[in-house]
Formats: sequence, structure tokens, C-alpha cells
Amino acid sequence: MPLNGYNPVMANYEKDEAICLRVINFSETSQVVTLFARQAGLLALLAKGSRKMAKAGTFSLGAPIDQVARGEVVYIPPRGTAELGTLTAWNLIDYHPAMRKSLPAFFAGQIICEVMMMLLSGQESHTPLYDELAAGLAALGGSQTQRLFLSIAKRILISTGYQPEMEYCLVCKAPVRPGVPAQFGPQRGGVCCVDCPAESKALRVDGGVLLALARLPVPSTLITAAASKPAAAPAMRAAAMVLIAAIETAADRGLKTRWALEALFGKTKAL
Repeated sequence: MPLNGYNPVMANYEKDEAICLRVINFSETSQVVTLFARQAGLLALLAKGSRKMAKAGTFSLGAPIDQVARGEVVYIPPRGTAELGTLTAWNLIDYHPAMRKSLPAFFAGQIICEVMMMLLSGQESHTPLYDELAAGLAALGGSQTQRLFLSIAKRILISTGYQPEMEYCLVCKAPVRPGVPAQFGPQRGGVCCVDCPAESKALRVDGGVLLALARLPVPSTLITAAASKPAAAPAMRAAAMVLIAAIETAADRGLKTRWALEALFGKTKAL
């Protein structure tokens, strides 16, 4: 079934698959949407008439647009110095109902959307990241929501070139060991032994947490892997602290949705 508004004869129309990262009301009838497209990367588009129903039960773009939803899109790319393109059609693929039924999972999706916008730039293609993000979001709300969040956040850091070193000391190159404390320095981009000089705001983390995080598989692999023993809550929170510190340092700003981490990992002063 062809997408509403898509005319393949018109060369300036592009067709892609995308995940909605943000929706902002622009006028009484329109919205500005930020999409992460499988082929085109990050897109900022004006969705004209997206707030208005053309007739009862029918949306002007084919379906309502909501954060974290995945769909097929048809759009006109920005021209010249314009910052916004035009979204002409949106065909919903996955609304992620399981994620929306779980408050921690829904908050995880919101944090992930913000992290994507913090670290991605321009219309740069990240197709492998898109596939992993789509797989991870579809599984949020299940038994591995915390691990999936960590896996997705780690994958975003890797795909955008900000992967920190978590297995070897940046100074003496000694391997990180389980049960032995280490210092994670987001400014330096990795871990140091407790006896090596580290930055003043380094996080003190058990080596086992860092190794588990470094070896955490990508979302698509994690979903299909046999269920493992649940990690202790302090270890999961510590892993989240490491990734969030790396993300905020790379973006040079704080995470606005940081407050939602408590719903996902429990209340702790560190988060």
C-alpha cells in the first residue's frame, strides 16, 4: 500500500524508515519532528497539518506521530540553508506497546531519544545503529529492560565515536580486574587504576562492573541470548553512571531526562 503523499515521479521526495526522537508543536495544525532515519540519519522536518485530522479518524499524514514510534516516512529534504525539510507521509510500523505499558521502560525510551539527539549530528547515516536501536526499543518492557538500556546507550557511544576504554588502564595499560576498584574518567575517555593519576571527578567503580559493561552484547544479540542471572541493583546503577558520565562529557551538557534514571535503576544519590 503506497504511503499517503508519496509520488515516486517527484525526484525531490525521499523515502526511508525512521524512529521519532522528538515532537514539538509548531502551530495549531503543524509540528516539528526530529527523526532518526535508517539511511539519512538525523532529520528535522516540518509536519504540516499533523495536529489536525483531515476527517474523522484520518490523520493528514496517514497516522499520528509520537516519540519513540517507528514508521515509514516520505519527506522533502531541506533546501539550501533551510534547517527544516518537510514530512509528507508517516506510515506507522511499531508503536512499541510493551514499552508504553511499563513506566521504567517508557522512561528508558525517552532517555535514549535525548541521548541520540545529544550525540548525533547532521544527516549522517548510521544504519547499523538504527537496526540495533529498532531491535532494542521493540524489546523494552520485557525482563531485560535495564540491560537493554545499557546496551543501547553503549552502542550509541560506539557508533558516534565516543566509546570509552573500560578494560585496560589508560596510564599503565594494566587490565581491569573484577573485585578491584578502578577510576573511570569521562574527560580522559576511560579507566585508570586506583594507583595511577586520574582526573579529579573520576568515578570509583568496581572492575567487574566495567568488564561486564565492556562485554555487554549489542541489543539484537542480547534479546536472543539465554536469560542470564539478574545483576545486582548497585552494579546496574554503577554501569548506568559510567555511561551517562561518558555521554554528558561527549555532549558537553547535562542530560535533561536524568531524573528518569531513578525509575529505571532505583533511587541513588549518584544518579
